[in-house]
Amino acid sequence: MNTRNACLLFLIWLISISTLAQERIELRPSKESVSVGLKCGVLEDSEGVFNLQTIQKIPFIRAMSTIPNSGYTTSVVWVKINVLKTGENRWYLEIDNPRLNDVTLYVIHDQKMVYTQKLGDALPFDAYSIPDRSPIFNLPLASNQSYTLYLRAVSTEDLKLPLTFWEEHQLYAHLAGKNLIWGIYFGFILLITLYNFFLWFVTRDSIYGHYCLYVLFFGAFQFCLYGFGYQYIWSNSVFNDRSHIFFLGISGVFLTFFSLAFLDPYKRFPWLKLFMKTAAYVFAVGFTACLFWYNSYINVVFITAAAVMVGIQCYSAIGLAWAGSKMAQLYLLASGTLSVAVLVVGMKNLGWISADNQDYYLMAGSMFEIVLFSLALGYRLRSMQLEKLRQQQMRDEISINLHDDLGASLSSLTMISELNRRKAQKRDPELAEMFGRISERSREAMRLVREAVWEINPYNDASEEWVDRMVTFAQDTFGARQIEFELLIDDNLRNEQFPIDQRRNLFLFFKEAVNNIAKHSGATHAKVHFEKKNGVLKLLISDNGHGFNVTQATEGNGLKNFQKRAEALKANLALQSSPQSGTCIELTFRASAYLN
Repeated sequence: MNTRNACLLFLIWLISISTLAQERIELRPSKESVSVGLKCGVLEDSEGVFNLQTIQKIPFIRAMSTIPNSGYTTSVVWVKINVLKTGENRWYLEIDNPRLNDVTLYVIHDQKMVYTQKLGDALPFDAYSIPDRSPIFNLPLASNQSYTLYLRAVSTEDLKLPLTFWEEHQLYAHLAGKNLIWGIYFGFILLITLYNFFLWFVTRDSIYGHYCLYVLFFGAFQFCLYGFGYQYIWSNSVFNDRSHIFFLGISGVFLTFFSLAFLDPYKRFPWLKLFMKTAAYVFAVGFTACLFWYNSYINVVFITAAAVMVGIQCYSAIGLAWAGSKMAQLYLLASGTLSVAVLVVGMKNLGWISADNQDYYLMAGSMFEIVLFSLALGYRLRSMQLEKLRQQQMRDEISINLHDDLGASLSSLTMISELNRRKAQKRDPELAEMFGRISERSREAMRLVREAVWEINPYNDASEEWVDRMVTFAQDTFGARQIEFELLIDDNLRNEQFPIDQRRNLFLFFKEAVNNIAKHSGATHAKVHFEKKNGVLKLLISDNGHGFNVTQATEGNGLKNFQKRAEALKANLALQSSPQSGTCIELTFRASAYLN
């Protein structure tokens, strides 16, 4: 008895599905819009063999969600809607999904087709009677008549059908509202892009350049994904179906570089730099390849790949945040908003949850992320300024202490030793010589202290004196050895403001090269050229001395020190020398290298 009742209930449920699928929608003058929702039937044609005559004989299954959603599929999806129109108002049917390639409407009245229209981004945009990125059908329905509408839809992207009937005036108000929201969003994207571009232009810090390009290309991704590229730029070109994947990949590459610069995870995760950069380049090649070969399943592949990349970045951020990194905590807060939005949209595209309002999830998530990342970058910039101020105060204090304490002590030592030298000069020449050496060493120490004070003093960071000190040192050193020299230094270099460590490395490189010529080369002529051209600094130091064999050089030639100084300056070092042919050292680097 129980089995018979269960079978009976199951049959009633099957019949109800078919019956409910035929529920009629009434388009009355009192309504401004009607959402189709569950009041439609759905049929999936996996082989794409059904036509209009065939599907009129096949029972449709009632839609199981308010938006029929087949996810990423190569199947043809049919939708059946029964409509009764009353009143004289003109009605339109909107499918709020600009990613449909081919969607055809058939209007049936009394078993006869009275109207048909084809839309979709496989057609030129000019084929749209209503100039909007989503397919909108003009319905020629007579008053107080019943109709059956069939929709045949195909897409290489997410095949979902958000169906709404709109009264004519309300339709245009609805479209104006949507375009206003998207206009505000893309204006926001451009504003953030320009702001970060100017920050990069002023600071030349690569993190702002990477973030600027990430925001720009992510905005371009949504511009393409939601049909604006099709509407305004390339219409139904082959690029239309693939553009969103391409821009998503490029934005992901710049997000990776931005994340690495923002988190600086190398100490805790030394393997991450090589892995992430390699993965970013591989994905960039893959996304670019999509421009030449593409099908619907590529969306799933790249969504999965992007999820893995984001997961690894979040893993490193969590590890750094757990270790107390404030920047990693801010990164997780910012990226978490978009990650949640992407997860929701992915689940909607795959048909796991209802696809209502899909567009706005990604929009809202990306806006929150961009705002939070901008605040985080502001915090980073403020922290760097405070750290720079702290270092300047420390340098100021050290320079004062060196000048007042150590300088005064050395000056007293020099005076005392010189006085004792004079007293002992007649009575004890050997003691006088010892005091003389002490006096000489203390003077040398005072000179080194003065140089250190000058280099440490933050007020000298913008000084032009660093060039003059190089000139003076070359003149004194070469002059003491009777070496003729040619000195050519570009006046534009006086405007270069080197940080203390880079300025010190450059001066020590120059000092060691000049000393080597004076002490070891046996040269009678030397040349020093220092110029700036197209943002590139080039220091050339050469002599006509006896030279040496570079392949047999030892550390005694100072080559190891030269290489270390060049690496610290992020410069290219070229050294040419051979026996009896002199030596030429060339140091080349970008003026902005030290700023990054």
